[in-house]
Amino acid sequence: MDATDRAILNMIQDEFPLTEKPFEAIGNRTGISPQEALKRIKRLKQEGYIRRVGLVLESKKLGYKSLLCAARIDPDAIEEVAAVINREPGVTHCYERDGELNLWFTITMGTVDQINEFISRLEKTFSIKLYKFPEKKTFKIKTFFPV
Repeated sequence: MDATDRAILNMIQDEFPLTEKPFEAIGNRTGISPQEALKRIKRLKQEGYIRRVGLVLESKKLGYKSLLCAARIDPDAIEEVAAVINREPGVTHCYERDGELNLWFTITMGTVDQINEFISRLEKTFSIKLYKFPEKKTFKIKTFFPV
């Protein structure tokens, strides 16, 4: 990774250009062509430095419902359960943690009933109990990792 890669990573974390030609803007700001900017971003994604490039919507303002969930999953089954959870388009986070509740995920859907149906299917499919942690108060943080 060179200085241009670092500049691109810092830029797209903090202020991805919201223009008709974002890679042109990235290129202009880093002194490379739009094609080179896109090529570098694709490479950084392939190498695992970038997980995804996309926007984050305020789901509540759009009328969606969200829920944080956790479960006790046998370590031998955790990959299988996580794979099924991650196939649901409304899952925004799914991760393993140390502790009794070792698999956590956040689900966002149009209604609470849809979320409950999804949870019920998971519980029946894997014979597990999912614990629900409804939001009490939202704390938004701006995450930036200087590279």
